[in-house]
Amino acid sequence: MCGMNIRTQSILEAAIKEYIKSGEPISSKELARKYGFGVKDATIRAELNQLTKEGFLEQQHTSGGRVPTDRGYQLFVGNTLSNVMTSRQILKGHYGLLAEDLRKGHLRDFVEGFAEEAKLLGAGHKNMEPQVFKSGLNDLFAKLDLSAKKEFQEIVEDFDMLDKRLHQWGSRVFKMPQVFIGKKSPITKSQNLSVIMDSYNVGGNKFLIAMIGPKRMEYDKNLNLFKLLRKALENSSNS
Repeated sequence: MCGMNIRTQSILEAAIKEYIKSGEPISSKELARKYGFGVKDATIRAELNQLTKEGFLEQQHTSGGRVPTDRGYQLFVGNTLSNVMTSRQILKGHYGLLAEDLRKGHLRDFVEGFAEEAKLLGAGHKNMEPQVFKSGLNDLFAKLDLSAKKEFQEIVEDFDMLDKRLHQWGSRVFKMPQVFIGKKSPITKSQNLSVIMDSYNVGGNKFLIAMIGPKRMEYDKNLNLFKLLRKALENSSNS
């Protein structure tokens, strides 16, 4: 993880995981109480100070806890992506049905089912067809911590522009899910969002699938959804 020693890496990962769970700034005392790390509270505080100086965390108030920066999220996601569970089981049931929707070209049904599974905003585009299917905007808003009117307007504008932006990315091919944090996303502009995208070739058709949520989303769970989907598609094509 970017040349970090194991302890620093573990402290950063723990801080981000706790923030994703609670939405509250994380303190050294809280990390010491929950994780220990085999060191004193002062040592964890020194590590958090260094991670803040290096731009992986930020401290919004002098005496307050830390929250992840986009740089911290990106590093965390990269590590999560390389370690997320891969399933060896033959996938049946819900994932088999989702894979079958894509295999048959039923993109609307797939997007609705996938968004419901993730409880986030889902979007899908097939080849160069004009229509983009979207589902789950209410679930997205339910998970966002927004207070300013401008922030809500940015999300609505991103939703309206998804069709055009997904078309522009329609020719991209991914070998594994790609994660975009904040303004680095090619299909959203809001600083408050993260996007997971992947592409699938099914029966001669190429599908571009996106899952859109808050930066404080459960990356391990959602990346695993994409990996399980790919496994289900492989199983259906080989059966």
